[in-house]
Amino acid sequence: MKILTLQFALVLVALWFPRNALRAGGSLLRRKRRRSGGSQRILEPWKDREPGDPRIVPAVEFRKPRNYLDLVRAGAGGVALWGGFEVPPALAADPAAGGRMALAVLGLKFLITLLAVVIQSIRYEKVKVSFFPPIFFLSGLAVGVVGYQSAAFAFIGIWVVNAVISNAQGFLSVYALLLLGFDRLFKGALSIPAVVIGLAAFSPVLLSLMVRRPLMIFTRRGSRDQ
Repeated sequence: MKILTLQFALVLVALWFPRNALRAGGSLLRRKRRRSGGSQRILEPWKDREPGDPRIVPAVEFRKPRNYLDLVRAGAGGVALWGGFEVPPALAADPAAGGRMALAVLGLKFLITLLAVVIQSIRYEKVKVSFFPPIFFLSGLAVGVVGYQSAAFAFIGIWVVNAVISNAQGFLSVYALLLLGFDRLFKGALSIPAVVIGLAAFSPVLLSLMVRRPLMIFTRRGSRDQ
């Protein structure tokens, strides 16, 4: 197995650093705003949502800076792990090692990808564990796994059909199918990496079903960055 050590370390940092840990800085900034600015009148009612609302509202999600950080870091980590854009993969099988080594490398990449999505899906609220749909993280990760064409069309497609989807479980289920469908459309056949990202996209849904807890969108009143 060929391992680009520094690149592999960057992959693990980019993909396995939990989104939940990014909230500390945001919480500090929000407290400073409250002390300096006092109470604010909410002029946009869609921002005044109850925490745990199951709907995914584009006007809310596209205004969260942390979502774009997820998109960029997952895209960079995905490309570094799987290769693309003239970047060699961080893990590669030695051609002289035979088919078993190639299968082992593929399995390791799948495990890293799956664990990354699971880590981003878990949210700690004091002593309570909740589950969150890492939408933008998955979209960035898909760029590295299946390429920008399939990833971009699946991303656009899911927001187009989101109006008829009532919760995050349905959102991610449809998104996983769109990734598989567009990969087959652009490549002529369903690829193994597409199956990997499809399963990874569905994993938060499966996790929520196993523990009998819904995937929730967490939004504090008047906050744009959650």
